[in-house]
Amino acid sequence: MWRGSHLALVVVLLAAAPAAAQSRSAQRLASAQELIGRQQLDSADIDLAGALETAPYIMDSCWAYVWRGVLEYQRGHYRLARLSFRRAFALYPDPGIRGLDTIAPGLATLFDGEFRAIRTFQKWDLDQPARWVTRPQLDYPRGLRTRRLSGYAVVRMIVDTLGRVNEESIEIVDIPDSAFTRPVKQMMSHVVFSPARIGGKPVRSLVAYKFNLTPPSPRDPVRLIDRARVLVRTGLPDSALTLLDDALDPVNGATPAVRVYVELVRGTAWRAKHDTARAAGSVQLGLGHYYELQARGVDFAPFLRSLADSLRLEESSRPLCSSPCTHGPAAPAGAASAPPAAHRAPRSAPRPGSAPSLPLLSPQPARPRGTGPDYW
Repeated sequence: MWRGSHLALVVVLLAAAPAAAQSRSAQRLASAQELIGRQQLDSADIDLAGALETAPYIMDSCWAYVWRGVLEYQRGHYRLARLSFRRAFALYPDPGIRGLDTIAPGLATLFDGEFRAIRTFQKWDLDQPARWVTRPQLDYPRGLRTRRLSGYAVVRMIVDTLGRVNEESIEIVDIPDSAFTRPVKQMMSHVVFSPARIGGKPVRSLVAYKFNLTPPSPRDPVRLIDRARVLVRTGLPDSALTLLDDALDPVNGATPAVRVYVELVRGTAWRAKHDTARAAGSVQLGLGHYYELQARGVDFAPFLRSLADSLRLEESSRPLCSSPCTHGPAAPAGAASAPPAAHRAPRSAPRPGSAPSLPLLSPQPARPRGTGPDYW
């Protein structure tokens, strides 16, 4: 009998403890509100600290932070007021506080601004959904281009009141291959939106989109290299090197002769960047493959013969290196090389069958191409 009475007493005490704490917290909070109304802000500060310390539930803490925000606003500490409101919203998204403009002009506007900036609205809450200003541009992963992977991706994210995507909020719901995950997230983090609105005011919103991921169409590698030459000539060698890498993308089907063109132009790009070692290596590699293909009967286009002759003569005019050569990397093992210096034709007499040497990056007018499979 005693055990039962004792247990009942314990249950009553346990139930009464949070009720008593809630009563104390509510009393301190009510006192703080009254003191704020009388502009006794220091005393109100003490009561709010007590209300927060004795708050038994999340909502009690939320209300205490809201009124601390009101207190800081009354003191003219607007940053601290915003911080207190944000802490309240972090505990509960809508504490249900109304009529703040009766306390001080502009207080409700500040509270509402923080409320809209923190809370994330769903599409059915919105008067106007978020719309993108700059459309997404996917950097299709190079490693997937040969596989020609395609499919739909579904992405969900939060767009803030300035129209920016919260990178941490980007969620990949569905994707055809995990290799797309990183480029898709990078793409979405750079998209600019017009934010969603409620009552004409911008709000945070949850946005979901479905994309059709398709591999890029094949591009003419020769045109890419031609553009790279122009970029080198106009002082943009880094952009030229990027285009040259794109020209060698497997999807573009670059032929061995096109690869020669890439290496020769790459050499001029490295030279424009004053990287003589890489410039010499690229030119030697390109000339090696050039002579190799020439020996196999490939008939190169006039402008490429001119470019090769120009670079060969420039290389031959450089001081000879001591053995071993250290001014640039050697051509790969097995690659054909240019004729030895002692057997090269002088500048004034180009070798038989070659086009006259032209200034670097000044191609001849193209002659009609041949019809044979080896002509380029």
